[in-house]
Amino acid sequence: NSKHYVVELNNSRMPINVKVHTVMDGTPIYKRWLEITNLSDRSVALNSVYPWVAKMMARADYREEYAGGIEHAFRFGHFTKKEHLHEGWFEWQTLEEGVVEVGCQEGACFDDPFFVIRNEIRGQYLIGELAWPTNWKMELQCKENIIYMARPADVLSLKIGPQSDAPLYVLSPGESTMSPAVHMGYVSGNLDAAVQSMHDHVRRSVLPSRNPKTAQLIQYSIPGDQGYSSSDFGDPSNFTEDEVLKRVDLAAAIGVELFTIDARWWDFQGDWLPSKTRFPNGIKPIADYVHEKGMLFGLYAEIERAGQGCKILEQHPDWQGPGDALKINDPEVAAYVEKEWRRIIEDYDLDLFRLDFNAFGTKQGAHTPKDGFSENNFWRYYENFFGIVDRIRRDYPDLIMQQCSIGGARNDLATVGKFDEAYLTDGLRIPRLFQSYSGQSLVLPPEIFVTLIGADGCYSVGTSEDLSTYFRATFTLGTPFIFEGMTAKSLGELNPVVKEGFLKYGKIYKDFIRPLLPTCKVYHHGPVDRMNGVNTSPWFAMEFTSPSGDKGWATIAKIGGADSDEYLFKPRGLDPSKTYEITIDSMGRKVVVDGFSLSRDGIPVRLDAIGHSELLLFEAK
Repeated sequence: NSKHYVVELNNSRMPINVKVHTVMDGTPIYKRWLEITNLSDRSVALNSVYPWVAKMMARADYREEYAGGIEHAFRFGHFTKKEHLHEGWFEWQTLEEGVVEVGCQEGACFDDPFFVIRNEIRGQYLIGELAWPTNWKMELQCKENIIYMARPADVLSLKIGPQSDAPLYVLSPGESTMSPAVHMGYVSGNLDAAVQSMHDHVRRSVLPSRNPKTAQLIQYSIPGDQGYSSSDFGDPSNFTEDEVLKRVDLAAAIGVELFTIDARWWDFQGDWLPSKTRFPNGIKPIADYVHEKGMLFGLYAEIERAGQGCKILEQHPDWQGPGDALKINDPEVAAYVEKEWRRIIEDYDLDLFRLDFNAFGTKQGAHTPKDGFSENNFWRYYENFFGIVDRIRRDYPDLIMQQCSIGGARNDLATVGKFDEAYLTDGLRIPRLFQSYSGQSLVLPPEIFVTLIGADGCYSVGTSEDLSTYFRATFTLGTPFIFEGMTAKSLGELNPVVKEGFLKYGKIYKDFIRPLLPTCKVYHHGPVDRMNGVNTSPWFAMEFTSPSGDKGWATIAKIGGADSDEYLFKPRGLDPSKTYEITIDSMGRKVVVDGFSLSRDGIPVRLDAIGHSELLLFEAK
């Protein structure tokens, strides 16, 4: 039931045609992008493009009329850290009169261009994101107590778009291009309403449709550069066919539904051929064995990068750009990447393709001379890259597409909209996992996140998190992703307690949580809420309920030093007119409480130590 409107604009001074596309899908969130055409007989450089400019207004008399000492009308929340391992690092700040600029110029942006602005006077939120995976800029200008529409007002103006130190795009005569889209909307009410509106929009208009039979499967990953397969981080010498087959048996025994061979199955990055010494029989026999065990099979590759020693760079050294990224902005390079991608899918009979992109330090990336200008490569790179992904999806409709990028550096709406699943972060330790999740889930619904704890190897290298918290984080926050370092070298060496935990929480996930995930409503209790960011609270508490409020669950964890060991959890998504049976996971007990008492009095949760957690399951009787 979406409606698509186009407003066509022509410039009297510059022969440029701009079509402003706006799509409304029935949620409060609109999608807008620009279609730009050069009508002149010479090339034109686009130096800056802002697909959407917006305003918010508040009556200026609030300072005198409102109790409570409100000094400024607007608060601004966004992801504040650009560093690896800190995706979703959401914080609030008060906007005073003046200009605030935020953005990324690192190439790999761990601070996706997401924002929330709260109008303290009107009880309104402006929530949005620029759908763009690399460098970006946002400018906010606040003017206080000015005359606006014939009355005193505070006015906030904002604009957001891609950023570059060189022309973003050079349009040849007659050439057209589409700008990145902005997804943005005004929502009256509380932060929960704004987040749920964004989730509704993302589910309806951004995420690809999925086959329910292969959606949100329990997954197991074995990489060759860490965990039990690596004697030293980055050393894949122990990553062999025999070792992988042992993990296949183990994975099947703990209820895994999809088995993935992760990084370093090759000898030379960019050739994408199995190591002749470690996998002498290739990958296909392993894929066949995985299928015999009743699981689907996935494979990892960094198809966009090539490293030293690979044949393609020996033949075309000029194809490599910063961060070892191939110059996919070049159609010839893009065609090669697409051909290789298709070969991998077909040669190894894949059910899932796991794409990574560890391009650190690309900054402004590469530039290409064009018609007297030096054009930044990023815009054309992603035009070609997203085109490749679209064709792969079209031609392999049953293939599960999963993406990660140095963790979650490409969890923007443009990239997420092309893939079925997205990796949360490489910062998979407590408390960072919970903080990252609390922030990123403001924009992205939980079913697309692939979540795990233990990227450093955990048990395999002698460190571990609280075991119950590991299971609860893995099986209640999104698609479970079991890292091999959290299990054992073989089924015979697997601790029976650990095996029992995988089977117990796998059953909870399959029977209770997974059926609710694709439509659940999300409530942020902490650390992120309407006043606080990821560093403010020592508690993580998030609630997930069915749209009707009949069923739901809450995951609660202690993530910092607190004045008390007790957290009072008050559900917000349940129906106060109903009675609920509550399962308290740590106690293995059930209690029956009416919904009104639950929302009014709450449930006290006692957690003695940092890293301890609780899981509550709610079901209406």
